[in-house]
Amino acid sequence: MKNLTTALKIAPAFLLASTIMHAQAQVQDSSTKEKNIEEVVLIGYGKQKKTDLTGSITALSTEDFNKGAITTAEGLINGRAPGVVITQSGTPGNEATIRIRGGSSLNASNDPLLVVDGLPLDGVSLATINPNDIESFSILKDAASTAIYGSRGSNGVILVTTKKGSKRLRISLNAFTTVNTLAKKIDVYSPDQFRQLINQYVPSKVGMLGNSNTDWQDEIFRTSVTSDINASVSGSLFNEVPARLSLSNMDNSGLLMTSRFRRSAANFALSPSFFDDYLKFNITGTYSYTFQNKASEDAIRNAISYDPTQAVYDPNSPYGGYTEWIGQGTNRPVGVSNPVSLLKNRHDVQNFKRFLGNINMEYKFHFLPDLKVILNAGLDSKELDGHVVVNKNSRSGYFAVNNVYDFYGEDSYSDESILNKNANVQLNYTKAFGKLNVDVMGGYEYQNYHKVSSASGNTLLYTLDPTNNFYNPDSKPDLNLQAFFGRLNLGFDNKYLLTVNYRRDGSSRFSKNNRWGNFGGVAAAWRISEENFLKSNSTISDLKLRASVGKTGQQDIGVYRYDYFKTYNVSTTLYYQFGNQFYEIAKPNGYNENLKWEESVKYNLGLDFGLLNNRIKGTVDFYLADTKDLLSIVPEGPLENLRIIGPKNIGKLQSRGIDLGLDVKAIQKENFTLNFNYNLSYNKIEIKELEVNGIDKGGVGLGGFVQTFREGYSPYAYWVYQQVYDSNGMPIEGAYVDRNGDGEITSADKYNYKKPQPDVTMGLMTNMTFGKNWDFSMAWRASLGNYVYDQISADRSHLNHINNTVDGTINNAPVDFNNTHFSTANKMSDYYLKNGSFLKLDNLTVGYTFNKFITNTSSLRLYAAAQNVLIITKYKNLDPEVFNNGIDNSIYPRARMFTLGVNVNF
Repeated sequence: MKNLTTALKIAPAFLLASTIMHAQAQVQDSSTKEKNIEEVVLIGYGKQKKTDLTGSITALSTEDFNKGAITTAEGLINGRAPGVVITQSGTPGNEATIRIRGGSSLNASNDPLLVVDGLPLDGVSLATINPNDIESFSILKDAASTAIYGSRGSNGVILVTTKKGSKRLRISLNAFTTVNTLAKKIDVYSPDQFRQLINQYVPSKVGMLGNSNTDWQDEIFRTSVTSDINASVSGSLFNEVPARLSLSNMDNSGLLMTSRFRRSAANFALSPSFFDDYLKFNITGTYSYTFQNKASEDAIRNAISYDPTQAVYDPNSPYGGYTEWIGQGTNRPVGVSNPVSLLKNRHDVQNFKRFLGNINMEYKFHFLPDLKVILNAGLDSKELDGHVVVNKNSRSGYFAVNNVYDFYGEDSYSDESILNKNANVQLNYTKAFGKLNVDVMGGYEYQNYHKVSSASGNTLLYTLDPTNNFYNPDSKPDLNLQAFFGRLNLGFDNKYLLTVNYRRDGSSRFSKNNRWGNFGGVAAAWRISEENFLKSNSTISDLKLRASVGKTGQQDIGVYRYDYFKTYNVSTTLYYQFGNQFYEIAKPNGYNENLKWEESVKYNLGLDFGLLNNRIKGTVDFYLADTKDLLSIVPEGPLENLRIIGPKNIGKLQSRGIDLGLDVKAIQKENFTLNFNYNLSYNKIEIKELEVNGIDKGGVGLGGFVQTFREGYSPYAYWVYQQVYDSNGMPIEGAYVDRNGDGEITSADKYNYKKPQPDVTMGLMTNMTFGKNWDFSMAWRASLGNYVYDQISADRSHLNHINNTVDGTINNAPVDFNNTHFSTANKMSDYYLKNGSFLKLDNLTVGYTFNKFITNTSSLRLYAAAQNVLIITKYKNLDPEVFNNGIDNSIYPRARMFTLGVNVNF
């Protein structure tokens, strides 16, 4: 691993040096300087030329996207932007976790704000969007850029632009088929090894061993197929209106037996203009339907533990014909459930319908073309219904009702309806006064969020247990957000640039005293390359220094929408007698009138550079962010706010780091091109102040916690005992270092050892074309310094798990038991903290294009690809890239995929 780390550190310098030598040779052969096309970048409520940007913004378009079998929108940019870490789920249809510069909160949302075609969405909800419909991403990272979004800009902003129509008729078809395979399994004892284990450690239970040889992971996982087809047509309606329509269908069976995700989507875009383009419209809309069969992921955990000497099926079993452990002297099932039964006898189906649409109108006043009014109106409508059915003859369907065990099964329903409406109006004035360019914008925004949900409970038990099974509608008041915002852009002599943002936000989440907040930012830039002393420089073609400071906010604390309200629960069974009258007793609910939004002040210093006629382009940013009034769900004091737990503003957090991005056109020949994109990010997050220092986090069962919120440490830093080892390097059970020297081991001896967040993340993409027709792409990612808590082993690699005396069963275990021989669980030992650093080859793609396939403007591209190709890591379980803040209690494995695809354009 040391050699790997060293290689990763050397790679950027080697890449840069070799490219400069190649590029200098080619530039010297060129007699004229290449003219650069001005790239326009979305900046939030507007656009700006990339050369005029003052903030830290990463723009990615179709040529920058990951190649191959990309079925999710976030998959297009995973590893492509410095400071952006995307953790994709192996579960088909599940959303990814996206963090920009580590996030800014403890327990409130750390998700960036997602804006699609001008419409701000709730949460990171990209799973329903067809990646083939996306034209570009613009990622706003510093506060001076995100302050225009005020109370929602603390964790960064991702602006997504979908593809628009064209005046020329274009038809495109993209289709691929992928074979999904299991890349790795958890290393547990084989059937023969397990028999030896029981013979050695639990000889009294040898008679419980079966005669089968079952690999339970092989039984629940399968090789599956993903198919994806997308067709689009763009052109002019009535010879005047640019339009585009796309239709797509994706079907992913998933690796886990019975799991499935299907997405069908239609996207349209219209761009009519009138009065010589004085009046322009952009109308976009996406309708999607997704179907998800959510296979029980408990089966993955059970497959690690279930006895490998038992058969999958037992014709004598009362539980649907599946092998199950049955307690002695009773018919009740005990121990770990049969993982195959868990999958085959439970169906958890969700249907999700979504319409996402936006209308943008821009009008330039005829009497003053420099002044224009912009109107945006959009909505995001979601309808979700779920249905869970459990076979009553299965173990999952056999349980107690009023202390009576029987085969009941389950039939339950849930539904959710969400309507997110947004409208904003802007006035924009742009004018050049000699060398001074002025761009002024001001506006007002209104957003309303309406949600209604319900859950039925188990309808099969309504008559048997009506108290615990009921139809439970949940309709909370709407959330409302209103804002006034403005921005001033000044540019003088194409060299000196200034941006000032301001937003006044009001949120219905907070009381009148804390409802409104002021947010803003200032950014300045100096285009040094436009100064006379650099204009004729043949090496430095672009050089710009940037600096910014801004304040943003955070107001999302999950289900606590109106926590300042004083509300009451009225009893239907308890009464108070006053004279001859009986009054229902009402109990006050908890509330917090002092709750307010988090505020983050962020500083950024950046340098953009271009070398050798911009053959090498790069950006480097240094940033510091201080967040105060952290929102968190914490225990409250006796009688405080009339509850035990609730949301409070509890402290301060600091994040600092460095982002580096490089784009290198290493070789640009007629028959051969070679381009590199490299990014590196360093990030450190530290809790600076807490109302109560030392909040337990990372519960691992039996009252044990292995993480903490503590001043001076990263969020979710590991807080464990220091393991003592013998002369052979074996951990000594229950032996920990007495760190405070008081002669006994107590919780005061726990210490911080490592953290789940990486110190450094990297991405490297290589694009190559050769022979005019061949293309090749390769994408790597790396993460250094992140540690994982191996709960898979901590829960299972001890004798009390193998010989479970509580339920009288025997269970398999990870082979890590060979390294410990622990008799009991030692979950709070630092032994279970493992180095999760990794280097991943995410994608390999090779393609061949037949030009002038049918007509002179048509083309046919055939390509083959592999995803999740290689992982180099010390971590022994499935994958070091885990959710749940670094605790690995088994994950849905990410598939290794092999793809064949075709792309046809007319």
